[in-house]
Amino acid sequence: MSNPNNKGKLSEKYEIGLMVVSVAIIVAVVVGLTAFPEQGVAVANSIMKLITKTFGSAIQVFSLAIIIFLVGLCFTKYGDIRFGNKKPKYSTISWVAMMFFCGNGAGTVYWAFLEWGYYYNAPPLLNGVPVSDAMAYELSTAYNFFHWGPTAWALLCIFTLPFAYHYYIKKDEELKFSALCKYSVGEKRAKGLFGKVIDFLFIFAAVGSISITAGTSASTIAAGIADLMGIPYSFALSVIVLLGVAVLYSISSMIGIEKGMRKISDFNVYFCLILLLFILIVGPTGKMINSIINAVGLMGSEYIRMSLWTDPIAQTGFPQDWTAFYWIYWFVFGPFTGLFVAKISEGRKMKEIIMNMLVSGSAGLFLFFGIVGTYQQQMRLEGVLDIPGMLASGRGAEIATATINTLPFPKIVMILYLIVIILFLATTLDACSFTLSSTVSKKLKGDEEPNKLLKFAWCIILVGIPIGVSYIGTDINTIKSIVLTTGLPLVVILFVVYYGFMREMFKDFGKKSKEQIIEESRIEETEA
Repeated sequence: MSNPNNKGKLSEKYEIGLMVVSVAIIVAVVVGLTAFPEQGVAVANSIMKLITKTFGSAIQVFSLAIIIFLVGLCFTKYGDIRFGNKKPKYSTISWVAMMFFCGNGAGTVYWAFLEWGYYYNAPPLLNGVPVSDAMAYELSTAYNFFHWGPTAWALLCIFTLPFAYHYYIKKDEELKFSALCKYSVGEKRAKGLFGKVIDFLFIFAAVGSISITAGTSASTIAAGIADLMGIPYSFALSVIVLLGVAVLYSISSMIGIEKGMRKISDFNVYFCLILLLFILIVGPTGKMINSIINAVGLMGSEYIRMSLWTDPIAQTGFPQDWTAFYWIYWFVFGPFTGLFVAKISEGRKMKEIIMNMLVSGSAGLFLFFGIVGTYQQQMRLEGVLDIPGMLASGRGAEIATATINTLPFPKIVMILYLIVIILFLATTLDACSFTLSSTVSKKLKGDEEPNKLLKFAWCIILVGIPIGVSYIGTDINTIKSIVLTTGLPLVVILFVVYYGFMREMFKDFGKKSKEQIIEESRIEETEA
């Protein structure tokens, strides 16, 4: 059995051809969209219309079915299956932190300052009728929670379970998406052209998604630095930001998860809490808490309706443009997040993974979006800051800076904000370089991590693409639409994966009682 860290032919250790072809196709797509921008926009619009308008309703039903399936799985005997024969390697706080920062990354910080304003400007209907101004505020926060809450995390979690089962229960050292399909289509097809196509889709979706996140986040960070230092914003500053983040997450990636990403994630939890608590304390605390609780209640009471609302009569396009879009977006992130979360979840039970992703992940997003968004709403009500107005006038890039400047000690808060978003971006890129390196590594034993130079190469690629995209002026929204096309084939692949995964799980544990499964977990935990 070949060890990726032993000397030998590269082809014996890594899928070099897969890596080269994948990167070449991604670069070709970006160059093609730049060379033919009008055609690219037209293709992108057609793709988004096809996905959200034609398949939007099916995607909404599919997403709701996934969260029902996962919650139901927790209450079966299979929920007590433990992944691995030892106690969890990471504390629960570190584990949840890495899971959170991998699954959402810098996009959380970016959208927390903007998104409710979009919903306020074009609010959804409530019971088929337009809403009042007060309800527009309430629904904007509730929809923030809905689009970044349990369903979003379910679409990430659904990929985690087969990865974890494959790696820890079946003891298979190939930690790649195609390997999960062998339980359905056989090992020969999984290693052949079929498997290569699946792994390419995985790489394309991961690189495309993270490049978009890196590009938008770098612009936000650069704008904050420019405001802090009193210098003009420029493309060069964005490049410097990306290179600086690259250095940080390359160091983290090179020294490994235990000493790198885990410590960065732990630190960032505290920085996030300090930032959010400061905003909560200096803002209208009582009103903000009331708004957050109200939004949770509104989302909870309207959850089924929000999940299945297709707006067939008024046809405002809200559920297609937002809900269906988001579910595809999260689904495309799913394989990348699932592989990483599976790797850090040794010793965890299946129901622990499900409940922590659905509950802990959602709670973190509720705090972030709730505190920032409700503070901004109160500032608008007091006539201090108009987020919806800034969005309507195309000044979205200024919103985070403008919000921070309404707070006491804005320079200090800006430094804290920049630390948070930089660490968010670094951990997301670190997790992505890990998963991409795992995909092109043929074997990964036990606690072994991918080759450090391989991870460094992916670090360079993940920074180079957004720099190139910004430099040549490619439309980010067009690239986003192209990346989301991987969502439809991923649905088909997920069914293939789950057919084999469930069959293997029933074969391995179907004849065992819940008590037997729990007892085996206790014995394994005691012996560890």
